[in-house]
Amino acid sequence: MGEDQLTCDLLAFIRTEFLDGDANGELTEDTPLLAWGVLDSFKTARLLGFIEDELGSQIPPEQLYAGNFRDVRSIAAMVRATGGQPTRQAT
Repeated sequence: MGEDQLTCDLLAFIRTEFLDGDANGELTEDTPLLAWGVLDSFKTARLLGFIEDELGSQIPPEQLYAGNFRDVRSIAAMVRATGGQPTRQAT
């Protein structure tokens, strides 16, 4: 299954900000981010800032639970459900 722009943007952010670029290409849209320790509370807050600032989506507090952050696919679904844009907005 091909990755859409939103998924690519999320993967790129996580690779760059949290995985030192992911030189081995281990991160996929199904990588268990919480189980592998890729996301913690601080990193999740940074990711939410990226989603708000770059993707134009405000995530309501009731959506902030572990199931929505288990992998990039889940995060992308949450962003779509809350009105996020599929590509980065121009500044």
